This record gives sequence, structure tokens and C-alpha cells, in this order.
Amino acid sequence: MFLGSVVYDKRRSLNLTQSGLADGVCNQNTISKMEKHNMTPQIDVLIKICHRLDLSLNDVFSDFSSDNKQEQIFVLDSIEENVLLNELIEVDDKLSLVKNSINNKDAAQFDFIQGLVEFKRNNFEKCSFNLDKVLQETKSDNDNIYTLMAYLLKGMVYSAQKHAEMSGYYFNIVNDSLTENLNVANANSLEILYLCKLLGKSYLQLEQYSQAMTISKRGIEFANDNHVSYFIDELNFTVALAIKDDAKEVQRYRNIAYYCADLLGHTELQTEITKKLN
Repeated sequence: MFLGSVVYDKRRSLNLTQSGLADGVCNQNTISKMEKHNMTPQIDVLIKICHRLDLSLNDVFSDFSSDNKQEQIFVLDSIEENVLLNELIEVDDKLSLVKNSINNKDAAQFDFIQGLVEFKRNNFEKCSFNLDKVLQETKSDNDNIYTLMAYLLKGMVYSAQKHAEMSGYYFNIVNDSLTENLNVANANSLEILYLCKLLGKSYLQLEQYSQAMTISKRGIEFANDNHVSYFIDELNFTVALAIKDDAKEVQRYRNIAYYCADLLGHTELQTEITKKLN
């Protein structure tokens, strides 16, 4: 349960008004609802309020360390979603806020997020260290989404270092695990489509066009079946790039990718599509 009284007491101890606490973060009404009705704010607002008041999540949630506490799941899932969607603003602050409250059940998710952030920063040594921790925490169980994510990122690290054989080894582990279906026990739609997107792009880099096309098409089918649009433009773009013997099909997937990118506001991808498939 969110403890609005803690926010109230700390704000008063710092001689802050509700408007002063809300300044640049949210509106005064949000602070009022937090304090009076124990309303949990959006993750970005929560992070900023806690930092402004020098509070931890343990301070503002009752029994936050409990394995069954939904607030922890809410916060960690929100951070992961932001990182998967390449929204990295204040990610270090967000991770530091939850770090001391992570239990064994959520350690793999936390370490994966840290590994992915380091990969995006090209810090491959720290990335690999976090991925090794993930695999230890999941016991390399291939029916665990964080095992598959860790293998995929390991492959991408080797790919970035121009080690094609080693990167292909890890990509194939992930691909083989998804052969029968895309149902991974603890995965959500965003995570599955993130796997499909990156695995397709990775195979494309290795010039393994059949594998790139197959996993990307499966991702498109999964998105359609589950009525979600995550990475749908990028998946179609990968298919278009992977087709080598059918100009009509290339154009079809190219157009789908372009107009999906337009609808999603992904102007940089539109530019890339135009450049590579004019």
C-alpha cells in the first residue's frame, strides 16, 4: 500500500507546500491525492517525488520488501518497459531507487535491465557481467524470458565485437527455444516482440536472411494475434530487407513498414526505410 502520510510528513518537515513539491514534476492535485487518498502516482512522478523528499520506496510503500507486494512489480515492470522502448530518461535514478528493495524473485529482471542499459551505452564489459548474473539467477532455464534475453544480448555483444560465430551461437539458442511457439512462461507481449525484433535484425546482420525473415514474420503474426503494435514497423522492415528474390513482396513489406512508422511517429525509421528501400 502506498503511504501518502509519509509524503505529507516529509513535505511538512521540509516546509514545502503541495505546490512547491509539485513544481516541475506534476500538478498540485496529484500531490493532494497522494497524501489524502494514498494514490500511487505514475512511475516517473514517483521517482522525482522520492528524490525531492529524499525518500526510498521502502519509505513510501508498506512492507515493500514482501515478495507478494504488487507495488514493486509495478515499479520494476515500468522501468523495464521504458528501457525496452528506448526511453532512458532518468533510468539510473529509477534503478537506484529500487536497487535496495529487489528480492531474489526479481533479481534476474533487475540485472537484465541493468545489462540492457549498459549495452545501449556500449559498455559491453558491464553488460556481460550483468547478463552472467541473470543466467545464474535463472539457472539458464530456457523457458524463462530473462534467460532468452540474456542469451540474445550476449550474442549482440559478440556481434558488435565482430565475432560472428560466437554471436550466431547465442542467437541460435534463442531461436531454437522459440521453434515450437512464442509462448514463454513469464513473458509479456512487449518482451516477446522485443526478442523477435532484435533476433531478426541480428540474423540480418549475419546475412542469414531466411532466419531473419522467419522470426520477424512470426513476430508480426504474434502482434496481430494479440492486438499489439510494438515494433510492428521494424519487424516489417526486417522482412523487406531479408527478401532477396521477390521485388513485389519487398515493396509490400516496405510499404507496410513505412506507413506503420508514420502512424507511430517513428520519423527516423521512415528516413532509414526510404534510404535503404527507395
